[in-house]
Amino acid sequence: MRRLDFISKSPKISIFRGGSNKTNLGGALYLIYILILIILAIIYIINYFAEDKYEFNYTLVEEPYGRNLFSDEEKKSMLTTNMDYEFVLGKDGGDIWENNITNNTNFIIIDNNILYKELFSGKSRDIKDGYFMLNSSKNSNNDECIIKQGTPITKNASTLILSVLYRCEKNNCTIRDDDKIKIDSYYLFMAYKGFSIEHQNPEKPIQPLPKDDYWLENIQFLNNTNIVFLNWQLIEYEEQKGIFGKTYDNMVGKSNIYYAGYYKSQKTYTDDGHVGELPDNDWKIKDLDGNHFKVLLYLESRPNLYEYERYSRKKISFLNVLASVAALGSTVLNLMSLAYGILYSENYDNYKIIENILTKKMKINIHSNDLTNEDTKEGKMSELKTDLIITENEKNDYNINDSVDENEEENNTKNNLKERKDLPIPKFFDFLFHKFYCKCCQSSDKQNLISSCNDLVAKYITIESILYNQMKLEYLWKDYKWNNPQNEINQRDALLPNLKAG
Repeated sequence: MRRLDFISKSPKISIFRGGSNKTNLGGALYLIYILILIILAIIYIINYFAEDKYEFNYTLVEEPYGRNLFSDEEKKSMLTTNMDYEFVLGKDGGDIWENNITNNTNFIIIDNNILYKELFSGKSRDIKDGYFMLNSSKNSNNDECIIKQGTPITKNASTLILSVLYRCEKNNCTIRDDDKIKIDSYYLFMAYKGFSIEHQNPEKPIQPLPKDDYWLENIQFLNNTNIVFLNWQLIEYEEQKGIFGKTYDNMVGKSNIYYAGYYKSQKTYTDDGHVGELPDNDWKIKDLDGNHFKVLLYLESRPNLYEYERYSRKKISFLNVLASVAALGSTVLNLMSLAYGILYSENYDNYKIIENILTKKMKINIHSNDLTNEDTKEGKMSELKTDLIITENEKNDYNINDSVDENEEENNTKNNLKERKDLPIPKFFDFLFHKFYCKCCQSSDKQNLISSCNDLVAKYITIESILYNQMKLEYLWKDYKWNNPQNEINQRDALLPNLKAG
């Protein structure tokens, strides 16, 4: 399981001084990263000016809103908004221009709401044999409840109710041969002045249709009476802004929520006989010629109070582009750094540590067989420099023993270096290949050197090893002759001027 831990990071260490493990390869890779970052920035900026400036979301909210979801003022705004309508009748095809029957006075479109008001308001009307007379005949269409085809009228989507009546011949309500459907069905073409959703409009996302544009609904019906319910779908559109934009809109009293609607669907039912006979049974209407009427289509518009569509949009600013470039650039840099560290830097750093110890600390020229006496003496003396206080007898003993040890160690070092010859100098591909090198591969001096450096660093650079050796060294200081009382006196004397100066 330890191999699966990619969360825990190893402690960071400094290799002698900052920048000592920097390489030309690392610099070249960083220049490549800068080039990639510039290319990404150019692409994002071009897309920002070429693409849409708003991003939007859509949600179908399935919950009732008729009672408590919105305030009364909002409900009034979205449920009682009047719109312009135009109605045209046709048959045998869905082409409003070629197959309309607007001039056929046997078909009449009635506004039921106005008809009810006229029937039950007590308004004086012609009554004959208990029937109200429509002021309509084959040559006249001037009654208030009759909707003139192709003429704009203003109605409310939540209260729209109308009927298509067929003028019978006296009591015979059989469809005349010329009026019968021959191919398809009857059509009620309903055009309404709705709204359009313009997500990229900088002013408002919901706009009324232009002057001569309408949404079109085709309602089909047959010789038998059909009942059609149109579902009016509410749209709520929210303009999402930042904290400063919201604060400003609240100060000026501007709302960031807009409402609109459209006819989303329709449901058609076949009458069982009651609706078709309404003109005779309930309404009691005839025309002035004594002809009865039959309902061919009963149409009612109903708002869907149990679900609504919610849109929201947010403007994409130039700061979003910069943030995207920065985030993607950071990801690219981390991936490059991770790949560089795993494939190259780990092995190179360990090799560099050992090389620096041999060349800078021990003063050994690891790339040459020749080691002069001056180099050896200088290296040796550099290791022996100290400020410790020793006695004269110890000094004499040290000089005698040191001269012997120095000669012996100098000879051994020189012999070892001659036997060792030159250390192989690994190249870039040697460090890169080492991740895939194993003992079963063909032996390589450079790969063995890199492995030795890794093993040596792993042995001495662990926290356990450093602390353990530090503890041993501390006890060595306590027990060794370095712990000289005279040295402690000198240390105290050196601190006194600092204390007095403070």
